[in-house]
Amino acid sequence: VIGRIPTVNELAKFRQDTRKDRRASLVDELLASPGHVSHMFNWLGDMLRIKDVYYRIGKTYTFHTWVKKRLEQNRPWDEMVHDMLTAEGRLGENGATAYLLRDASMPLDSLSNTLTTFLGANVACAQCHDHPFAEWTQRDFYEMAAFFGSTAFDRVDTRKPAKILADKRFSKANLVTLLQPNMERVVFDRTRATVFPKDYAYDDAKPGAKVVPRFIAWDDEKKMPVAGSDSRRLRKQFADWVTSPDNPRFAAAIANRLWKKLFGVAVKEPVTDLDVLADATNPELLGLIAQLMKDVDFDLREFQRIILNTKTYQQQVSVTPSEGEAFRFSGPLLRRMTAEQAWDSIVLLLRGPEVDAIRTDHAPRMERLVFPFEITHDRKGIVQDREKIFAFARSLLGDRKVSNGAGGRRLFLRTPKSRGANAWLRASELRQPMPPTHFLRIAGQSAREVADDGSTEGGITESLAMMNGEITEALMTKSAVLKDTRRNRTEAEQIEFLYQAFFLRQPDQQDKKRCVAALAQGLSLGDIIWALLNSREFMFIQ
Repeated sequence: VIGRIPTVNELAKFRQDTRKDRRASLVDELLASPGHVSHMFNWLGDMLRIKDVYYRIGKTYTFHTWVKKRLEQNRPWDEMVHDMLTAEGRLGENGATAYLLRDASMPLDSLSNTLTTFLGANVACAQCHDHPFAEWTQRDFYEMAAFFGSTAFDRVDTRKPAKILADKRFSKANLVTLLQPNMERVVFDRTRATVFPKDYAYDDAKPGAKVVPRFIAWDDEKKMPVAGSDSRRLRKQFADWVTSPDNPRFAAAIANRLWKKLFGVAVKEPVTDLDVLADATNPELLGLIAQLMKDVDFDLREFQRIILNTKTYQQQVSVTPSEGEAFRFSGPLLRRMTAEQAWDSIVLLLRGPEVDAIRTDHAPRMERLVFPFEITHDRKGIVQDREKIFAFARSLLGDRKVSNGAGGRRLFLRTPKSRGANAWLRASELRQPMPPTHFLRIAGQSAREVADDGSTEGGITESLAMMNGEITEALMTKSAVLKDTRRNRTEAEQIEFLYQAFFLRQPDQQDKKRCVAALAQGLSLGDIIWALLNSREFMFIQ
């Protein structure tokens, strides 16, 4: 629920609670906590491919903050998706624009990702030809793409306008940084439209002809014609259709994804392909949770609250079914923690529960760079706006000359460094994603290039990181859990404390015997911590 193991104190508090509804009360408390926001951000980060830096766009901190604030406010899922699909304006002002800017240079891929992510529609093949295994045709795909035909994505390599503005008063680096949140934007352009490709090979349309927007029909439904001819409203009409409760795929897609998040396996796998709903492990269950999502008005917290309180979720974990074998949902699957869950749990042991309250918000550094005026993207317009841009820069930097040399003041939006205390933060507060050599990536954090690309498979590199990594050494020598363990007077109490901290249970007689023998042979409490950390019991959700 909150993406980490509980502390010993949290565990004791729950066990000492004598109320009949103590479990339901705890679920309510956890769903309303900052930890839940952090956990959900990681989950959405994998789904929406959230990164600190998008290729040729630059920093996207405003999108991170936009998502986190919506999660904190518990905004409905249909509203969040609608806002992302209809977002307009500058990236520095409206973080939601980052969703469409993410694939701005590939509008057809952007549509494919949108339909796959939010509707579970497997349409990638239809970009180039009629889908060989589904009802999608290439014409269907282009008719859907036409809803974005009048949407322009202004993505600019800001090094070029910075070169045009070159001036001894300001470094090129500062100009590049200053222009980026102002020149990356989503705007309406009436002159634009979607046309069929030149190599369109079917008889139902001519190559190069303008495409009339139409919604895809599910099953045997007739296509819905688009009302009106105002091209400015097309994207809103598309967003209305996607997020409508009457759209049979929208509620099913997010309900199926959340079911997988909670149980370890979806009702319909993969979550990106709902084209044949009858192929679900339990079609009736899929229909039931889709209706539940509508009944709670797409409130993701409320949906999870209901599922978490079911008898099915509270059952003992089940063994993962063999490949091709149907899963009957007798309870959650025995599964490994995600990279983010493992990291957040280890950081909790390292720093203590106060880590949940630490938040990093880099969006204000972008927002302060937003011009109080609009600028054009052509060379002539940029030259005309030169003095306004420089005046705004001076208001941020003062009159002092800015150079690339020592002593110059800079506007750099540097990627936050994960060093010192900043190294041990929850995954949601670190770089998105972390570098490939970081524990998170080694443990399976997605590179955020492809949706739903996180992995829990593990491997040799991950095992080595768990055995010899920097965070393991810190946990063994200077962690909060080590200090708390030493506060216990007796060796037996120390062993009991560690088992509760790592495994949420008391050690059995065999556990105690092994630990006592290890300590008698000269091993330290840090060595016991190493052994518990590297056990399967710690890494698996039971």
